[in-house]
Amino acid sequence: MTKKERLEAIIAHYSDGKPSIFARLIGVAPSTISSWLSRDTMDYDLLFAKCEMLSPSWLLTGEGEMLRNEGDEKTLCHQNSQESPIIGHFLNTIKEQAEEIGRLKARIEELERSRGDNAGHARSSGIADVG
Repeated sequence: MTKKERLEAIIAHYSDGKPSIFARLIGVAPSTISSWLSRDTMDYDLLFAKCEMLSPSWLLTGEGEMLRNEGDEKTLCHQNSQESPIIGHFLNTIKEQAEEIGRLKARIEELERSRGDNAGHARSSGIADVG
């Protein structure tokens, strides 16, 4: 199953096959969904966060059931030690990227605060200070 097919299945399940409604549900522009579909890609972190019942294994590989069963939480914890290497690799990559995003957001906030503080120290005279 391709990424596009998985994305289409998710859209069909969560928004009756309407990409624009699905985009609103997950907080992205409809053009983002169109782009994902045309490029055969998707934002795994976002989909996993917003579509709570999605099976992580299905999302990454397209194998198995799309939705987790109620009792799957225990099963998922059990399977963690036996997960396939590719799923483990993807989950580690997602975790590392999420941590990096957190660090970058904190850095942006720090720089914005710093820029705001420096703006207060600027001279506000309307006359240019020439030679």
